[in-house]
Amino acid sequence: MSGISKLVVSLLFFMLLASCASTNKQADSVVDESGNYKYDAWRLNSSAELEAINILLDEVDVLIENDALNAAADKLERVLRIKPEYAPAWSRLSWLALQMDSPKRSIQMAKRSNSFAYSNPELQALNWSFIKSASQKLQDEASYNRANQKIDSLKAF
Repeated sequence: MSGISKLVVSLLFFMLLASCASTNKQADSVVDESGNYKYDAWRLNSSAELEAINILLDEVDVLIENDALNAAADKLERVLRIKPEYAPAWSRLSWLALQMDSPKRSIQMAKRSNSFAYSNPELQALNWSFIKSASQKLQDEASYNRANQKIDSLKAF
């Protein structure tokens, strides 16, 4: 990764952290005060290859806005049939699982996303925040603490 790319990734990560820190909700919350669920780490690059995925993701956004979370999860699974290694879709599934009170599934989806997001510390940190929230719901203190450590270590990027 070039120096400029690392700088851009670092800036995006710190912008995400700053936006999370500026909300009045608990730090463990995955939705900001406006109900935002669109994280920068989920954004796609514009390319013809990803056009079908972009269309499906736009449909996912509409479904989430209409509180049709199961239908949104189904669309995301369709995205993953097209591109199984697409880490942001796994991350969105993790977020959706948290919203649908499925913390174990959320952890599974976040870990899957991280397995494909090895070069994206911003997305990894977001996924670890979902793991942290899910671990708190499960009252799994060890996983909660491990997630905190991972998030802190990713701040270096």
